[in-house]
Amino acid sequence: MSSLLDIRCRLPHVFLAAGFLAFIGVGLPAVATAQAITACDWEVGHPSDPDRVGPGVSSSKVDTERAMAACRGDLATDPNNPRLQYQLGRAIVYHADRHGTSYEEGMVYLAQSAAAGHTQAMFVYGLMLSRESRACEAAPWMRRAAAAGLKSARLAYVDNAVGGRWSDCGVVLDMDLMAGFLDAAADQVSGYYENMLLGALRRELAGLTSP
Repeated sequence: MSSLLDIRCRLPHVFLAAGFLAFIGVGLPAVATAQAITACDWEVGHPSDPDRVGPGVSSSKVDTERAMAACRGDLATDPNNPRLQYQLGRAIVYHADRHGTSYEEGMVYLAQSAAAGHTQAMFVYGLMLSRESRACEAAPWMRRAAAAGLKSARLAYVDNAVGGRWSDCGVVLDMDLMAGFLDAAADQVSGYYENMLLGALRRELAGLTSP
């Protein structure tokens, strides 16, 4: 496991707690076109959200006060919209991290969005649960996001599994499932670091299955 740890240390802040919500190295999926873009979308849509409407905003450029106000306003007229729920949760968590305040309200919106099947929210909610040392609750959300096709979730699910972070959770390590996630991610990764991570995960997974 030490070789993978060394590689992770050299990678950008992928899967690390300090940068998990920023997660910029996951590609730009096709922009949804069936829904009208809202103020919330303009302010805090995530560039890597496959269900986003509009171009998305990187974490460092989100004006959290403005984003929270916009998303609250949009949710007032469309309260069950999982995309808007996710984006308000994102804004609240960013704001809390910047100002040292509670992000629990953000967790509520992330949970609502994840439960409604919003792919990006399932992944981010899993990351947030992991941040709170609730790894056993995080595992099924990451698996669902990976199964839905999110590159970051595919890589993170395998990373957590081979790293033993779910060893006390009763999570069955389905080697074929994880190999399938990595095979699918191979068509999504780009750049030196993502390919390095993919290669490291393949080797780690192969090590688990070798006699």
